[in-house]
Amino acid sequence: MTTATTATEPVALQFDLLSQAFKENPFPTLARLRAAGPVIRVRFPLLGKAWMATTYDAVNELLRDHQRFVQNPIAAGNRWMGRIVRWLPGSLKPLATNMLLRDPPDHRRLRGLVDQAFQRQSIEALRPRLEALADQALDRLAGQAARAPGGVDLLAHFARPFPLSVICELLGLPPEDRPKFTRWAARFTTSTNAAGILWGLVSGLSRMMRYIREEFRRQTRHPRGGLVAALIEAEEAGDRLTEDELVAMVFLLLAAGHETTLHQITCSVLTLFDHPRQLAELTADWRLADSAAQELLRYISFAQFSKPRYAREDTEFFGQPIRRGQMLLACLAAANADPSVFDNPDRLDIHRQPNRHVAFGAGIHVCLGAKLARVETAIALERLFTRFPRLELAVPRSHIRYLSRPGTRALVGLPVRW
Repeated sequence: MTTATTATEPVALQFDLLSQAFKENPFPTLARLRAAGPVIRVRFPLLGKAWMATTYDAVNELLRDHQRFVQNPIAAGNRWMGRIVRWLPGSLKPLATNMLLRDPPDHRRLRGLVDQAFQRQSIEALRPRLEALADQALDRLAGQAARAPGGVDLLAHFARPFPLSVICELLGLPPEDRPKFTRWAARFTTSTNAAGILWGLVSGLSRMMRYIREEFRRQTRHPRGGLVAALIEAEEAGDRLTEDELVAMVFLLLAAGHETTLHQITCSVLTLFDHPRQLAELTADWRLADSAAQELLRYISFAQFSKPRYAREDTEFFGQPIRRGQMLLACLAAANADPSVFDNPDRLDIHRQPNRHVAFGAGIHVCLGAKLARVETAIALERLFTRFPRLELAVPRSHIRYLSRPGTRALVGLPVRW
């Protein structure tokens, strides 16, 4: 349960952000969050006390104001959060150098270098290759289904391998190494509790990072093309990424680039099952694929909250006194359901225009792979429902379960048949 209070009112309000009921239909709770105020005091699972921005305007201002609110807790005088980084095993410490945890000017330098490398890859030009990778994943899904006529897990056999093959190809990693990444990634993307997540982090990430370092050395000697080689070569004003920064960057692209998309694909399929009329409209006219993908991103809001920000100084934010070092979270899901911006926000509308959702965040930390994730989702839906037009759930709808992990709206699995 999440406890919320205002700065002057000690009486606590209760917000359940972990139950199956909330994951199934978060909109009533998100409305209660907004009704409590644009910025409210909460006790967030695992993180403890924090301020939460709940409205579209408050979320955008928090994410875009990098003068008052910073990513690095140490820069805001929050030494307790800084100690967490020091507690990391030595092999995982480079993760603390990733650009999601950096502020200007460091963030600007890292983002500039990775943008330079990423922009060499035109997403639209890659579309035919992405479609081919989706078809290959569907071939394997069909093979698995033939051996399991009672149903096959779409998450395990399509939604995970497809985006993983995409990001491995973009990075220029050898195809024969992809099974390793599937095993490592599964360790920390399928855990449902804190202990499981921690064990997955320590075991899976250490192996993944050793591999990434070895791959850097191989590609330094023999470049193979792709983002790894481009990141090694990237240079801006005579600057380059250090090896630790390269490791953190590639891990970020691998982990965030495939986990977000795999859960978005799985939840999108379930959401379309729940809205058969809109599914019928979409399958009758695939020109709606891009707007449908945008609406599904808004409606599902896989990442329900932003990474924490910290107040650099004592300030006032939407009427609330914020002290230096205090933690703030942006509730992306609540912003994406704000009726002052979105008409009937709790209704799926694949024709919705404009659709100014913040599923990928906002400001300087907006998701680097946002366009890739949208295109992957649109391609996955089109190839899946075109190949298997009679796709349906293999279990009763009430049997579908969500991960109880705080901050995300993701399924444990999605058994399907056709």
